[in-house]
Amino acid sequence: MFRKSTRKRERGAIAVEFALVVPLLLLIIVGIVEFSRIYNVQITLNQAAREGARAMAVHNDTATAQSQAITAAPGLSPALSASNVSVTPSSGSCGAGTEANATITYTYSTLTGFFGRSVTLTGKGAMQCGG
Repeated sequence: MFRKSTRKRERGAIAVEFALVVPLLLLIIVGIVEFSRIYNVQITLNQAAREGARAMAVHNDTATAQSQAITAAPGLSPALSASNVSVTPSSGSCGAGTEANATITYTYSTLTGFFGRSVTLTGKGAMQCGG
């Protein structure tokens, strides 16, 4: 009889320990998921900015470079527009030896609010013109 009552008490202790640990584990998991989504968007922005800089270096046309940058980030396309994309050569035009720069700003709305309601991310790319 003594063993049965000990098992019941241990079972209750396990339930209490589990109830104390679960919120901490869920907080860690939510933080990992939210951070990984933000990191994925940041990588997409950097790749799109590189594509915009490459298009500027090849075509020497800002409108073409902006549209190339926007189409390079299909997952962000509803909120990503030409107003978010800035493509400029380092001098007046994209001649040999100059550099084309592209910058994309994007406001990411978080799912859980763990890092705030929204996070402003910036992607940057550069490519040598005529190179």
